[in-house]
Amino acid sequence: MSLNIFILLLQQIQKSFMISRRLLRIKVLKILFAHIKSGNQSQLATEKELAFSINKTYDLYHYILLLIIDIASYAQNRIDIGMQKYLPTPEEKNPNTKFVNNSIIKLLRQNKALQNYAEQEKLNWDDSVELLKKIFCNISNSDYYKEYMQNEKHSFSEDKQLICKILEYEIEDLDYIYTLLEEKNIYWIDDLGFVLSMAIKTIKTFKANQDDYSELLPLYKDENDEKFAIRLFRRVLADYSKTEIVIDEYTKNWDLERLAFMDTLILQMTLAEVREFPEIPVNISMDEYLEIAKYFSSPTSSAFVNGVADKIINKEIKEKNIVKYDENLQKG
Repeated sequence: MSLNIFILLLQQIQKSFMISRRLLRIKVLKILFAHIKSGNQSQLATEKELAFSINKTYDLYHYILLLIIDIASYAQNRIDIGMQKYLPTPEEKNPNTKFVNNSIIKLLRQNKALQNYAEQEKLNWDDSVELLKKIFCNISNSDYYKEYMQNEKHSFSEDKQLICKILEYEIEDLDYIYTLLEEKNIYWIDDLGFVLSMAIKTIKTFKANQDDYSELLPLYKDENDEKFAIRLFRRVLADYSKTEIVIDEYTKNWDLERLAFMDTLILQMTLAEVREFPEIPVNISMDEYLEIAKYFSSPTSSAFVNGVADKIINKEIKEKNIVKYDENLQKG
């Protein structure tokens, strides 16, 4: 392989995109849980809900980037009010405008992709002045912000670091934002931490000389990722009754009535993914669902999923019911 081809492949691997397969797996898990428990929603309606929940994550990504702009707008408004006072203080008369003139915020304001998406989806923080106030107050009292404002030097790197710190430290732990997000969209609550990490990733890619038409992160890496969630969802439902019988065979010493439904559902998803996607190595699928089990079920869930799934998968591979590509050449 030539050096140029190797570099091209490396760039493709490192290309950023918004939604990860782990988040897609989690969304499928939640949708499946609701679908099976409800027992009366059509599969087509649930598939539409799954697609809707994924798209709403992309809305939140843009919404968080807009939040940075509106925090700066709130700060500018405070400066304007101070300067318009009949007897402004010396600080109000000669305000420090370093934050409101931050170059990253300027790039976000001018970004056509962000502007167009916000306008199309009607995303704004116009009714959230109290949230902007709370966040800006927390930012203003932080040591990193004070150090930034007191430093007379101004650099693009320093501006970028400030915005990344705001995204990292000031939003996820703010209880008030969860109330607002839940009011706007129920799918946003569990996505916030992930979306904040993607917003930080976006800011880190910004260049001082980039133009107004620079792209933000695409929702999917490629067509395979775009189809991943729906294929997984459909395979779980298609195999559900058959897999339930297989699970029962390998859990003779378990009381399935007492097993957490979430445990068996995660096990159903593990087996469905291993069967449906020959290009994804077994160990990748297993590792993903063990992590999901730790987070969404009981402390013993991952051990249960690991033990039962391993036995079933090994048997189905031996019987050639599961066929995998060369695992050294594939990634999940």
